[in-house]
Order: sequence, then structure tokens, then C-alpha cells
Amino acid sequence: MLALNQSAPRAKQRGITLVLISLVMLFLLGVAGFSIDLNHQVLNKTRLQNAVDSAALSAAVVADETGDVTLAEAAARSTLASFSGEAGNNQLAIGDDLTTVTFSFDLETFSAAGAFSPPAGNNDIYVRVSVQDIELTQFLSYLFGVDKNVSASAVAGRSAAINEVCNITPIAMCGDPSGDADNAWGYQQAGVDILNTAHNSPDQIHELKIGSQSSTEMGPGNFHLLDFGQVADSSDDSGNGNGNGNGNGNGNGNGNGNGNGNGNGNSGGGGGSALVRQALAGAYNACATIGGTVLTKPGNSIGPVAQGLNTRLNNFQGPMQDDGTILPDKYIKEPSVRAEEGEDYAGDFYYSNYVQELASCQGEGGICDQSSYLPESGSSGRRILRIPIVDCTDAGGKTTYEVMGLGCFFLLQSVGQTGQSSVFGQFLYDCIINNGSTGVEPEDAGLYRIQLYKDPLSGAS
Repeated sequence: MLALNQSAPRAKQRGITLVLISLVMLFLLGVAGFSIDLNHQVLNKTRLQNAVDSAALSAAVVADETGDVTLAEAAARSTLASFSGEAGNNQLAIGDDLTTVTFSFDLETFSAAGAFSPPAGNNDIYVRVSVQDIELTQFLSYLFGVDKNVSASAVAGRSAAINEVCNITPIAMCGDPSGDADNAWGYQQAGVDILNTAHNSPDQIHELKIGSQSSTEMGPGNFHLLDFGQVADSSDDSGNGNGNGNGNGNGNGNGNGNGNGNGNGNSGGGGGSALVRQALAGAYNACATIGGTVLTKPGNSIGPVAQGLNTRLNNFQGPMQDDGTILPDKYIKEPSVRAEEGEDYAGDFYYSNYVQELASCQGEGGICDQSSYLPESGSSGRRILRIPIVDCTDAGGKTTYEVMGLGCFFLLQSVGQTGQSSVFGQFLYDCIINNGSTGVEPEDAGLYRIQLYKDPLSGAS
């Protein structure tokens, strides 16, 4: 009896140990389950955030280029659908019923496309893309009655004006030193809407690279060309690369934009001539900063200038080869009556016609010259030239000029390889760039990027 009585407490202890081990195992199983579900949720949250970031940026680009918020919403939804269908994203069933695309002109009040009506003269359109409550597969968290959903939102739009840019076209235009950014140092006409065909006017067309020294303000030997000493093999606008204006903005227009691409192509040898071709085709790596200086290049360089610039209009001449390393614009139509030096422009093709006809080619209906439309082999924005506007008060020979501002010009037509070889373009009040940096004080004129902003409606820090 004594031996039996002594073994009873040991049996009870073994029972308690078994219960404790079971509880610990259950706890560890719960922790493991939560860890698996949490990591799975975080992974898909990150993927969803990347998707809405891309959708907001693509919609903002469309809204900026066309001013059509309906097209912009379609671009956002198309981007999300494409992302959802990619391998590895099967958990993210991004349905239209879970997606909201809204627009704002002040980053405060957002409304749907049908109700969006920005004030007259306000070209800033911000896009907010929101995807709410996508249900994910649960592994063990369902045992504890925990929901497993992910949501994300993003806002994108124009940055503040850029005060330094490194993907310029190496041409300089003389401006009015008494002017300012609002009138673009004499180039911006009051009340003109460049997207309105009724506002088309010959005095909007400018000779960017002159053909005759008699018409220059820069002094003898200058034809408005900049020094070609630096040519890029990255950060170019040759159309082939990952030049993107995507950045993370904080409301002050600050962000990071990367423009990596292949600008070299087969531009041929020839020393200085090769540099000219490459630079005008888009592979120019020198920077221009407002308040800084640029150095001019004396000489006309007729053939190389034409061979470089004409690639933007799908015209490959001389050593420039159409091998996919340098891309033309998506719409390469030219005026039926060409601009000529010393004469008022009598043509019927302006930037407003370009925008409308390109939209028509992309399915909006209306006039479209299909022979000029290059949906697959073309790259958007190749006809937009980013050019420093300089103070030409001191002129003559190889000279440095102060940069007063940065202007945007639409390449009107191809450039001849004989004669005076002038380059003509239409002034645009502002335009998008691949990379650059903004100033402390925001401006709404000049060059800008499309970038991401903190979502004011998300509540996240």
C-alpha cells in the first residue's frame, strides 16, 4: 500500500506536464499560423501598393497628355487588370467593384470622372486610385476569427516646376530678360490655349536652330546650338529605355525620377559629327540649371543636326540606323505647307492638331493619318524638345549664356540636309520630362514630372 500511495503524485504530475506541453504546442501553432498569414498579407499588400502606384502614374500621364479624365480612368483600370493577370498575383483579384478612380485639381477634394470639372486655366490634374478590401486566402488565422484583407491607394500628378534638367535638347533660345516665368520670357502669349485649335497662330512657331547668321541674336558664328561635349549613354530621351518620371512626392513636388536608356544606337563615327547626331537624337547628358550657364557651339552642322533630329520623325539618314535603339514619336505627321526661314508660317498643323489626331488614332474617333501613326515602334513625347531659354544680352562667338528658364517646344517638321537647315518648333507652356530636380518654391510653368504624392485621404503616416 505504501508503494502505491507514493506513485500517485507522479502520475498526476505526468498528466499536468502533458497538458502544459499541449498548451505550448497549441500556442506555437497559433504563432506560426499568424506568422504565415501575416507574411502572406504583407507580401500581397506590397504587391497591391505597387499596382495602385503604377495605375495612378499611368492615369496621371494620360490625364496630363490629353486632359481627358475618362481616358485616364480607363488607363488606371487597364493597368490594374494587367497587373492582376500576371504570374504570382493570383491572390489579388482586383475587381472593378473594389476599385475607385477619382480626380482632383488641388489634392484636397477628389471626385469621379463624370463629376470632375477643374477651374478654367488649371491644367493640374491629380489622380487617386484606391483598391479596398481584397480578400486573401487564410491558412490558420481563420481558426481565430481574424479577417485577412488588403487595401491600398495612391495619388499621382504633376510636380512643381523643374529648375534643373539633364535630358535637354542642345539648342538654346534667346528670351526677354525683362520677362519672367509667367510669360516664359516673352514666349507665352496671354490667353492662348495650345490645345485649342481655334488658338493656332503662326506667331507661335519659332525658328529654334537658325539657318542664317543674319537672323541670330547670339552673334557671329552662332546658330543656337549648344556645346556637344557630353553625350549620354544613359538618362537620355532617345525613346528606348526606362525613362520614367515616377517619384515619391511629399506635397512639395519633391521626388526621384530615373531615366535609364540606350541613347547611343548606331550613330556612326565621325568624331564631332557623331556627337551632334547623338545629341540631337536625344542622347545629350549635359545639364541646364536655372540661374546657371550654358556654352554655345559655333557652326551650323547642317547634316548631323538633320540626321539626329529627324530620327524623332522616323526619318533615319546617313549613319543613323533604324535598328530599335533610337525610336521615333508615335505620331509623325508633318504640315502640308512647311515653315520657312523669314516667312510667316502658312501650314495647317500645330501641337493641338497633333494631340487631337493622336488621340483619334488611339481610338477616340476623328481625324487620324494612319500612315503617320506608329503605335508599336513609336515612343510618346519624342517630338517635345526641352530647351534652355537664355539671356543673350552679351553675344558673340563661343559664349556662355545665363539660363533664365527652361522651355518646351513641339518639333514641327523634319529638317533639311541642304541649304540653311532651320529647325522649327511651337512653344508649349509646359511639358513633362524624364528626370530633373525641383526648386524650393513651387512654380506651375516650365518643365515638370509626373510623380507620386502622399495620399491625403489614406490616413497613413
